[in-house]
Amino acid sequence: MFTFKHPKLISSLLLAALVAVKPYAATAQSKALATVYPDLSTLMETHEILHARIFEEIEATNASSSSAIGKRLLVEAIIELAEAAGSHYHSSNSHLAMLGPHRVFESRATPGLITLIRRQSEEGLAATALEDTGLLPEVAITTLARGREFIIQVMGIYLDDNILDKKLAIDGAVAEYLSDDIHSVASEPKSEDLLSEHGAAYAYRVGFPQFSGLTWASQWLKIAVLEIAATSPDRESLYQDIAFALGTYEEKVTRLHGSLVSLPSDIPGIPVVAPNFFTLHPEASVIIDNLEALKVVIGDILAHPEQMDRPGAIESMVAQYTNKTDHLISQMDYMIFVLRGGIYGAGGPARGGMDQNDRNYSRDVQENPHISKNPMSQ
Repeated sequence: MFTFKHPKLISSLLLAALVAVKPYAATAQSKALATVYPDLSTLMETHEILHARIFEEIEATNASSSSAIGKRLLVEAIIELAEAAGSHYHSSNSHLAMLGPHRVFESRATPGLITLIRRQSEEGLAATALEDTGLLPEVAITTLARGREFIIQVMGIYLDDNILDKKLAIDGAVAEYLSDDIHSVASEPKSEDLLSEHGAAYAYRVGFPQFSGLTWASQWLKIAVLEIAATSPDRESLYQDIAFALGTYEEKVTRLHGSLVSLPSDIPGIPVVAPNFFTLHPEASVIIDNLEALKVVIGDILAHPEQMDRPGAIESMVAQYTNKTDHLISQMDYMIFVLRGGIYGAGGPARGGMDQNDRNYSRDVQENPHISKNPMSQ
């Protein structure tokens, strides 16, 4: 039976369930989220700050004279990946471990990052967190900020009892988001080459597996909540299932024997973690996945020790992801791409749990091939 290791994380959520607090109107989804799901709302704010702090830690690592060996090992690992047949993001992640070439720097910084996750962030800091790093060009800051607002809006629509036609509301949110062409990523899937073939590809994931894993755990929680909100049959089940997801997230960011062994090692994609939400809202799903891919590419550029003109490279990649006509692939190719890495590496399904990798296992050798180890209510 699943038990929460840190019940304080969900205490206010359960209290809200007991008193049946109603969300605000559809025009204030973020306030509704904060009112009815305060712990979840706080985490959404904290995750933006977490991403900014991780970018700062990567910059500090590359600037340190003590990182020379790690830089060399990272470049060698990236060259090896580039030469490997069929190497790409969402490929089997057996060649990666939580101990990267900059493990000393990650180990020093990670306790503070986990503390950041567990404490309540000051209201308003998230809005300027990435800008305050001084590492990103203006177009990237604005594009990521607009993306964050879109995700909060979509989440708020599903958690707002006053919005009855969720599909219509989500479609409206997509249209409004895309109305700023320069600062919105495409609503059609982008080619895997943008993620896997650019000059600094893999540097974020290979160079800083703990840092990237922490950001991917936060992404897992966001899309897990979307899946739960889209499929819960009633309000009581919704509260219980979101509480379960929060507990699962906390397990992912909890050290076991000194290591973060439960972090995702691959980018969580909506078709993998939230297949029902993807079916209901394919455009919104692709936008959210494209935004996360852009964040990974930015992480790559900041992490690669030999990257020249980082602001210029970031601006170029933002332009690629916000372009609505180039580097597009079919929805089927997109699904194949994100499913390559399996469900386990992406953090597991929103509803349920997994205790072993689903890659390279036949059904015959799995004890319960179709049964979740920790099933949630349906």
